[in-house]
Amino acid sequence: MTSLAVPVSRAAETLNAIRDGLRTHALLYSFALFVLTAAVLESQVLGIPLDLQMVMIFSGPVLLVLLVMMIIGLAKETVRLARTGHQGSLALALGAKLRDDYFTPTRISNGLHAVIFMTVYMVGYTFIKRAIPLAVPFQWDVTFMEWDKALHFGTHPFQWLSPLLDHAWITLLLNVNYNAWFFVMFTLWFWQGFAKHDTELRQRFLLGFTLTWFLGTCVLGTLLSSVGPCFYGKLIAGPDPYVPLMSWLDTANTHYPIWSLNVMDELWRNYETGTGVVNGISAMPSMHVGTSVLFALLGFASGHRWIGWLLTGFASLIFIGSIHLAWHYAIDGYAGAAVAFFGWWAAGKLVKWDRSLRGV
Repeated sequence: MTSLAVPVSRAAETLNAIRDGLRTHALLYSFALFVLTAAVLESQVLGIPLDLQMVMIFSGPVLLVLLVMMIIGLAKETVRLARTGHQGSLALALGAKLRDDYFTPTRISNGLHAVIFMTVYMVGYTFIKRAIPLAVPFQWDVTFMEWDKALHFGTHPFQWLSPLLDHAWITLLLNVNYNAWFFVMFTLWFWQGFAKHDTELRQRFLLGFTLTWFLGTCVLGTLLSSVGPCFYGKLIAGPDPYVPLMSWLDTANTHYPIWSLNVMDELWRNYETGTGVVNGISAMPSMHVGTSVLFALLGFASGHRWIGWLLTGFASLIFIGSIHLAWHYAIDGYAGAAVAFFGWWAAGKLVKWDRSLRGV
């Protein structure tokens, strides 16, 4: 085979893998198009344009993170080669790693379809989330506050936690962990989205991830529209039971930067003005908690129980942080976890059905 025939053959193999991937990912594409269609219909009903900026907001960071992860992977491979006493050319060895691992036809196909499907989904999802107060004005916060207090024996959950957590360094660590959710989310999404082989677990996670977000935010978040403890006093007239909590966060912020406060300010400002990229307020159910529970389910299903337990601990800290940082009522977290379990179960059923249709 000539030197020219090799890349031509590889390109043809990659194109065939991408073509075959259309059927492999048909279930995911169908769901993404369903969410996008729902967003288009809602935009027509509400009389506001569909915002397409999420195409770049999502795709840009995804490609950047992909590049960073590849660089990290090549660095790890370099260390591995050094430890094993590799005697050949490092450049050729890393080139083989790229060719035989990162740029295999199946991985390129899986990654491409995962990005396209997720981008289409995000355009629909983010519009529906931002449109929540227009579709159903925020009206559940007093009810959720009362339910939260009643369920926890007449005491607000943050009051149970305050004696243990009202130390500036603990608040900082919980805030760091809460922000680490983005890193964990992207890492797990890349792990499955850019997997070398398409598996039932991969499909289940990608569908379960988006299904959980859709059910939790677009459906329940709209029907049960609420802003959460941090915005309670801005929305509800009369006594604000969360003043002590917000006062503590302000105090902690004088010792260490509590980034949640800046995000809250930007979110509320964008809500009032109807502008800004960081937009869309939805407290019930908590998708930080819901998706973190989903991550733990993925960990256990992957066969690596240590990953499952590690992510279970992470989800527990996210739940505690969601209360202590005033983002959510405790019942938001309970509801988010329930949605995650349902989303994981439903995705499993749908993926099995789809794979049986394809004879997999």
